[in-house]
Amino acid sequence: MGVVFNGVVYLSGYLLMIFIAVCLASGMYYMAELVEEHTSLTRRIMLACNVLVLAVHVLFLVFESLPLSAVAVGLAAHACYFWMLQSFPFIQIKSPQFGASCGMLVATHYFWLTHFMNHFHSMMHVVCFFVLNVWLVPFGFFISLSVNESTLPDRQTSKAGGAFKGF
Repeated sequence: MGVVFNGVVYLSGYLLMIFIAVCLASGMYYMAELVEEHTSLTRRIMLACNVLVLAVHVLFLVFESLPLSAVAVGLAAHACYFWMLQSFPFIQIKSPQFGASCGMLVATHYFWLTHFMNHFHSMMHVVCFFVLNVWLVPFGFFISLSVNESTLPDRQTSKAGGAFKGF
């Protein structure tokens, strides 16, 4: 092919990546707005997603020959996400729940990536597996990080143990 054709293909490829990035950013912004408006519904949805992923992990234990270590770390990670859901939507970055959840997310990535590097699967299978079993619940927490900033101060003080009850 000619130089002009290749230039047009590369230029349009970069434009496509920019369009995809803008679409993802606007979609995430919209989802964050929905989460801020409907925190109790978001909590129920995240709880249902966590239960779904835990059920899928149990099915992996029973019916599939996936590595026990990866499945066990996935179960432990989602147990940490249950722990973090107890205080939802008030996620404290310095809390032990958040630290344990982040550590388990990294561990889950390590174990599943190690498994998929040693056993060939198409890239589409691996990405779809990761979307449901590794990224779904942490993505919900990531989207809902801004909820804590938009709550009213009265609600935050009641969660803090009523430090300002005298006022």
